[in-house]
Amino acid sequence: MAVLRSRKYLKLSDTEILKRYKDQPSGEALHFLQIEIEQRNLADEAAEGLKEVRKKARHSVLYYLFYALMFGFFVVRFGKDFI
Repeated sequence: MAVLRSRKYLKLSDTEILKRYKDQPSGEALHFLQIEIEQRNLADEAAEGLKEVRKKARHSVLYYLFYALMFGFFVVRFGKDFI
């Protein structure tokens, strides 16, 4: 079965395809990028790239400790008003 491929993505190199896929596109761009990844056998590299992006998107422990501390200050300051 013939697959409709985008001329725009046919001209790009493998690294450019993977870079654009890491940016987490949506809609038509995602569809044509998935076709290019499938045709060029880049599925493993694409999955690894997304794994790295998702890992970097998480917050550090210090982020959560800071907001827990701020919540503690809020409870100490305004807690007696609610009791």
